[in-house]
Amino acid sequence: MNDLVEFVQTKHGSNPSWKAARGVSAKLRVHGVFWPFKGQPDLLGDVTVTAELARQRVSITPFGEGQTLTFDAARDLVTVTDATGAVVDSLSAPRLSMAGYLGDTQWSPTQMGYFISYATWTYLAEPLLFTLPGVRTREIDPWDEDGETWRRLEVTFPESIHSHSKVQTYYFDAETGLQRRMDYDVEVNGWAEVAHYTSEHKDFQGLSAPTRRRVLLRDKDNNGIHTFAAILLDLTDLRPLN
Repeated sequence: MNDLVEFVQTKHGSNPSWKAARGVSAKLRVHGVFWPFKGQPDLLGDVTVTAELARQRVSITPFGEGQTLTFDAARDLVTVTDATGAVVDSLSAPRLSMAGYLGDTQWSPTQMGYFISYATWTYLAEPLLFTLPGVRTREIDPWDEDGETWRRLEVTFPESIHSHSKVQTYYFDAETGLQRRMDYDVEVNGWAEVAHYTSEHKDFQGLSAPTRRRVLLRDKDNNGIHTFAAILLDLTDLRPLN
């Protein structure tokens, strides 16, 4: 195992209930101007996210009034179901449907659902994410920010894991091991260059996780542009599913 990955996992907690978990359940508030800008202002907000860990399968409820969104990577399929479980909308091969999209391209409900579901799955799977089959990691040069030194992990995802971009960089405080930032280029949104900050970590039954996420753009010098955050995610509860 990569030395930095081992360090991060140790610092995030070792409660046996998390090590044995088949999945996680989280309560999130998903907000910001990004969603109306993409043409879907009313589908998210305060939601419950259920994510399996052995495979990339995630459900979000509510997704609109009385509906649930599910993304199953193995099937490459997004579905929206009503309160009875009936499918009311679906999208096969969602990433292919967004090929060539620019930053101002409007999204359908299922395309937006695809974006937020694969994204939250990767966030909730951290730091186990770095040890999943096919994921490659290597430590790169450290980064100094906010008077701290952050160790950086370059992560390359296999095709089986849907993510913002195939290669992403994660930043961890060199003393505490807590995640401070992640960088990626959003393929489905015109390859927007993002600096995604994570903070206000909280202990959830023995696992430390960030409760505040702010998604910024980054400049040519790799600095986050802190004047504006288009996407905001706030975590209020996180529980293992055994």
